[in-house]
Amino acid sequence: MDRTRYTNQTELAPTQRRGKAARWVLVPVLILGVLTALTGCEESVDPFVGTDIPFTIWGFMNAGADTQYVRVFPVADQLIPDPGAGIDARVFSTNLTTGERREWAYEAVQFDSLISGHFFWSPFRAQHEHRYRLEVVRSDGETSSVEVTVPSEVEFDIQLDLGSTEIPVEVRGEVPNLVGLRVTYHAVNVPPMLAWPDGTPIAGAVQLPVTIVYDNIAEPVDGGWRFVIDMARDYEAVQSVYGRNCLITVSEESAPDIWLREMEFAALAADSTWAPPGGVFDPNVLAVPGTFSNVDNGYGFFGAGQGINLDWTPNVRTSLAAGFNFEQRCQGLFPRNVPECWNPPVPCVDESLRDLWRIWLR
Repeated sequence: MDRTRYTNQTELAPTQRRGKAARWVLVPVLILGVLTALTGCEESVDPFVGTDIPFTIWGFMNAGADTQYVRVFPVADQLIPDPGAGIDARVFSTNLTTGERREWAYEAVQFDSLISGHFFWSPFRAQHEHRYRLEVVRSDGETSSVEVTVPSEVEFDIQLDLGSTEIPVEVRGEVPNLVGLRVTYHAVNVPPMLAWPDGTPIAGAVQLPVTIVYDNIAEPVDGGWRFVIDMARDYEAVQSVYGRNCLITVSEESAPDIWLREMEFAALAADSTWAPPGGVFDPNVLAVPGTFSNVDNGYGFFGAGQGINLDWTPNVRTSLAAGFNFEQRCQGLFPRNVPECWNPPVPCVDESLRDLWRIWLR
């Protein structure tokens, strides 16, 4: 059994791949995915007509990353802001423990023709048990601000037991909240090797990551949190997503299988401010502006914590036991003699077309 202890994302076992705690993708996964998704449309935080509040802020001080990010929305009198417009804002952070003050750089991100994002970033690692003040300042001096304290460092254990589809994970330390807990399966569909009649086109393999939410599964225990990654249960969800996206056929046909290439989990060991009303992240409650906010003279939420994540390649025995399979059907066979290969190797083909195909094959 491989039992490994981790104190941050750079201290992984030699057999494991290096973690990615500092990468950009951690921000939308843990913040935009957990917070703005709870409040509906990403741009819904803008339209507060007639208010003097200057900004809405989403982000957190991450002790598990080398670069800090925050997303800022100007509070506007229009429902759909000008996608080409910039933002009248400067962002500053002050380490109230050491007195260090810095200005953050600006970056505009265009999501599509209508939605743009205003991000600010600064290359530093938030220090455990230090208190920070974040200020977003408009040119007229109007300021939205928030103060947070980064919690103490945490460790986590993950047990990769050969052949077991249940993977216990324990996060230890003073962890008031464990939020944004996600397990992502990086899998690929398995097309058949051959199809009949000869020359029938076969679509290539497609990798489609599927993320499973574990927020309601992790349980607080003495000294931290504990949860179990259930690969067999999650396989059913992965299979459902692949089926809805027309990447696999039904089990009786030529391409029903999915193979697992890599797994990843990510979470934020968060400070005590991550406490929604009633202790539940209820979208209907959090959609009300100001319900879940700690920003002075502003809307939104800015917290603190330690981002933790790890990716690894499960061994073949474990993946097979969970339901994944890598063997191509119609391999080394004469498809005309194998009923499962008679159907066109194209998932989601209409049943009437399948009937015509079967009649033609006769």
